[in-house]
Amino acid sequence: MNIVTFIRHFWFFLSLVSVSTLMAAEPPVAFPDLPHFAPLWERSIFTTRDLPSPDAPAGPLFTDALSLAGVYEVDGQAVAVLVDRTTSQISEARLGTENESGIKIRKVTPGATMDKTRVQLQKGDVAGWVGFADVTENPAPSAQASPALETRPAVPVPQAPITPLLPPASAMGQASPGPSAGGRPAAPPSDVPLPPP
Repeated sequence: MNIVTFIRHFWFFLSLVSVSTLMAAEPPVAFPDLPHFAPLWERSIFTTRDLPSPDAPAGPLFTDALSLAGVYEVDGQAVAVLVDRTTSQISEARLGTENESGIKIRKVTPGATMDKTRVQLQKGDVAGWVGFADVTENPAPSAQASPALETRPAVPVPQAPITPLLPPASAMGQASPGPSAGGRPAAPPSDVPLPPP
């Protein structure tokens, strides 16, 4: 038996032994059940917990006196411009960080149009929604109601007579000039002559 055949047999035997060992061996450590890890994703110290949205808020919310004046983005962070309807004070709220009043943005819900956009705000443990103020919410008081516009039938506008810039050739007492030499029309006697071709 030569050395090459011996090496081939050795590797074949070694692979059979390793496969049979792997098939017969049990895992070194038993895997724990999945509920064992549930506290890691339920009460993780590495995530922030937002408050659940209230289904039916009890009593007035801090957002009842606020209206949305605009929403824009600065460095990838959403910013809402808020107007306090009682004091007319303007403030800004940012996503995730509290402003001087302790208000922060939880969620921005864009609408079909800009005036349909809504922003969910959070102050302490209370959350509420604000939107753009509707014109009919606080109508401006007027001393006198404006009368309805009257409609009148349309009156045809008289057409002005069409006046050409130059009088027709028949009005000048001559026939329409035909083409002259060089393919240009003959100039009327009172016209400025064209340069030669």
